[in-house]
Amino acid sequence: MTDDPRSGGLELRHLRYFLALAEEMNYGRAAQRLGIAQPGLSQQIKRLEEIVGATLVDRTQRAVRLTTAGELLVAGATRTLAQAEQSLVAARRAGRGELGRLSIGYVASAAYVGVLTSMIYGFRQTHPDAELHIAEMEMRPQLAAIEDGRLDICFIRPPVDIPLGITTLSILHEPVLLAIPADHPLAPLPEIPLDRLGSEVFILPHHPPGVSFHHHTFVACRQAGFFPRTGPEGRDFMTIASMVAVGLGVALVPQSLRCIELPGVLYKPIAGMAVTAELAIAFRRTEPSAVARAFVQFARRFVA
Repeated sequence: MTDDPRSGGLELRHLRYFLALAEEMNYGRAAQRLGIAQPGLSQQIKRLEEIVGATLVDRTQRAVRLTTAGELLVAGATRTLAQAEQSLVAARRAGRGELGRLSIGYVASAAYVGVLTSMIYGFRQTHPDAELHIAEMEMRPQLAAIEDGRLDICFIRPPVDIPLGITTLSILHEPVLLAIPADHPLAPLPEIPLDRLGSEVFILPHHPPGVSFHHHTFVACRQAGFFPRTGPEGRDFMTIASMVAVGLGVALVPQSLRCIELPGVLYKPIAGMAVTAELAIAFRRTEPSAVARAFVQFARRFVA
């Protein structure tokens, strides 16, 4: 059929009309079922025969009977219409964000809070057929990846410079605590006055100045009346907590880090000072991916 130039006029409605006739074996009933006039159905069947280049209906008999060509076409037409319907359903679902590939990056500390796993679990419950790819990445590589299209969603710790065309949605704010060695002289205190740590070395995440906990540390220390002495840097808060535990310094960390119970380190509130850290998702302002748009909509509802 596809080798004949006449097949160029074939439309799905021709196959639907033909299958209705083949099932009803009566032009009147088939036309009524299709909601068209009987002469119109007869014309469409004749047009289909012209496209196929073979007689499909034996008109020598009073009752409707299919020719061998017609009987063979029934099976092929049934498969074609079923595949077309499946494709339409898949396209509609993809358009609603129910299907498709979603690439998510996250900073390691996002996993400590629980909101990362809760949000992704909830999205999977409502979009079970979406294909999710999740990777832990440092924040700046995440933002570079979303800018060039390798990621769709980023879980980040502001403040940080956001690339053009990317926007953010705040997920939560959590208290910032002070991580100190367990044998520190101030360890017995329930809260630690930050101004008593002016001579300490502060361990920072591996970020540029003004970014995330580098920013939080310098702002808090300046409010306490001193400029922090900085020492080694850690790739993530697990590394930083380990450095604190072995006595390399102290650090400001998110409260959620308490779920990591490393020996030799204590997490203490900062006395007289409310320092908070933000967790946010970053995404493209103009998002072509329906599944990514669906995730952002889900995140808005989750936060609300």
